[in-house]
Amino acid sequence: MTMNQDENKQALGILSDRKKSLSPLKLAIILLGLYIQQRYFSNDSYKYNYSYLPPLSITNVPESEVIEKILGIPLPNFPKGSFPNLIWVVKVIYRVLITIINDYLEKNEESVSIFKQNFSEISNNLDSIEADFEESENQNKLEACVKTLEINLRQLDQKFNLDSQLEENYQPFNSIHEKRGLIELLSNQLLDFDEKIAKLFRQRSTETSIIVSLQNILKYATKMAEIADVPQPELAQSPESLTLDDYNRLYQIIEKPLIADVFRDDRIFAYLQVAGANPLVLQGFDQQHGSCPVSPDQYSAIAAKFGVVDSLAEVIESQRLYVSDYGILNSLVNGNYINQELVQQKYICAPIAFFAVPPEANATRCLFPVAITYRKTAMSEQWTTFTPLDTDSQGEPWMSAKNIVQMADCNYHELISHLGRTHLVVEAFAVPTYNLPEEHPLRNLLIPHLEGTVVINYGAHAFLVAPGGTVDSLLASSIGSDQSLSSQGTQSYLFNFNAINFPQNLVNRRVDNPHTLPIYPYRDDGQLIWDAIHTWVKDYVSIYYTHDAAVASDQALQHWATTLASINGGRLSNFGEDSLGHINTKDYLSQVLSTLIFTASAQHAAVNFPQKTLMTYVPGFPLARYSPPPTHVKETQSFLDGLPSLSQAQSQINILYLLGSVYYTQLGHYSSSAFSNSQPLQTALDTFHRKLNQAHTIIHQRNQSSERLFPYECLLPTNIPQSINI
Repeated sequence: MTMNQDENKQALGILSDRKKSLSPLKLAIILLGLYIQQRYFSNDSYKYNYSYLPPLSITNVPESEVIEKILGIPLPNFPKGSFPNLIWVVKVIYRVLITIINDYLEKNEESVSIFKQNFSEISNNLDSIEADFEESENQNKLEACVKTLEINLRQLDQKFNLDSQLEENYQPFNSIHEKRGLIELLSNQLLDFDEKIAKLFRQRSTETSIIVSLQNILKYATKMAEIADVPQPELAQSPESLTLDDYNRLYQIIEKPLIADVFRDDRIFAYLQVAGANPLVLQGFDQQHGSCPVSPDQYSAIAAKFGVVDSLAEVIESQRLYVSDYGILNSLVNGNYINQELVQQKYICAPIAFFAVPPEANATRCLFPVAITYRKTAMSEQWTTFTPLDTDSQGEPWMSAKNIVQMADCNYHELISHLGRTHLVVEAFAVPTYNLPEEHPLRNLLIPHLEGTVVINYGAHAFLVAPGGTVDSLLASSIGSDQSLSSQGTQSYLFNFNAINFPQNLVNRRVDNPHTLPIYPYRDDGQLIWDAIHTWVKDYVSIYYTHDAAVASDQALQHWATTLASINGGRLSNFGEDSLGHINTKDYLSQVLSTLIFTASAQHAAVNFPQKTLMTYVPGFPLARYSPPPTHVKETQSFLDGLPSLSQAQSQINILYLLGSVYYTQLGHYSSSAFSNSQPLQTALDTFHRKLNQAHTIIHQRNQSSERLFPYECLLPTNIPQSINI
């Protein structure tokens, strides 16, 4: 039995309407459909669209009537070459599956050990597969992993008798399919896919086998999602009645981050500013921040609490005072979270946090917190200040103030540092790069660093950052405010391109001096990766352009650059040696390409993967707070009272685990077909690999130091993908 087009749409519609546990299934099903589409129906047109996230330049992705007629589902028609291969599809679907299993196990904790045992080996094997699907060895490894996963799920389906659990929990849908559950709808839809795939994939039996297994996997996953989706009263509990243990029970097959054991420590709070998910806000204190909000006596007492002998005059004079200013969040309004079980007001805040580095004579020079200050209300001219001295037996209200900073940092991270200044900055380069002549050296160099970016960014603006989407639900403000701030963050880089490269960014924030800020893992490890990329790019450019005149006379290159600077193109400003889009020298071209490649690889890795290792721990990294900020040092309400509900926490865990778990491609590992056979090119690539290997060794050694309060592994070269593909 096959489904007609109306039934296909109905199945996806039901998936859209259901709550969080079923929404990942929609993603997985759409991914399969998109993979089929891009293999056989991709379009050849790369154009800008300015209406997705106005006024940003985003790659246009139209819906195809042809695809809808063939598959019965309206799917976006991605441009040719923009969609990653099947290895990426499997890795994403696998992580979606883990979130579904984690939700299921939250209700069936006795099954956790069995799942962990069965899935740990699958995870390791899947992570070890390299990204080149054209290699038959990788195809065979992938097929074996997927088959093993299918067999495990079939056995678990039988062992736990999922069908019986479904019978107990099943609630019929109020729709034209009220006599047919989601399982039947989904099974029929996938059966319909089976028949179409059998016709389309005649020449690639391994690929067909993998996709059919994926469809069976999704059927088992659907059962677990249905069971997990039954409302649980305890998940809707008010945070006022919750403990950390309640949040910790949400981590089943998804492991609880190690930060959970130390997140309340003041030094860890400060260390996150230099080695956390968003080590990009900290800047050197100067007069634009006014005066430090503590008195000289207060500062000396705070320093003494951390075993430091110091004075306020000395810390300012020696430029050891630093500040993280979240004032840009002042433009955000308080959001609301509304669903069937709960109605809650969210509270955004724009704090300023002050930190200090101990003097050189001190035994340790780890950053320590000095004060947190913010307006009493969004419109108030009165400010309230908290310090590490403001603690009762439970650490309040200082703990709440720190939690507010972490919430602000998470919102800044997701909207500006992550989405705005990596995803959407790189997006502007996609259209002119894909439109370069097929064998142009810039095209050959950059395409591997753009793989998957158009696809993942489409998912971001169409689903994540859309009204009613994940950002709307989880972050602290309204979706309109969030979209506006993200665009503002993107434009702050695109409008000042010549000042955003990695070394210049450190200078701009006055954090480039290792004497005044000695412990800054993001800066120190990032410099190694920047140097490796910049050397590789300079060597590459010199092979194809022997002198500056060759750069200036390359018409395709100049058109690429002027398109980026055009108001009808990428809308970059302060781009080009004349700031008008003209590239005349090898050095400037190398700088532009290095900035783009670093942003697409290392910079994105630095802000993306801590979403799993740090930000999935909701008590330490809430995406929103649900009680007003304290305004007086005598307020001692627990920080726990402002945390998200367990239901919201579970959603945060799921989405950040997914986004922070997919490693696809590795920096410097180009496919065998990426470049022409050339000894100078191979020599340059060997040098790149050697510098990356050296960086790996140095970073590993640095992570053994006690000065690093926990290892900083985001910029290990083995943890850096080539492109933004998740």
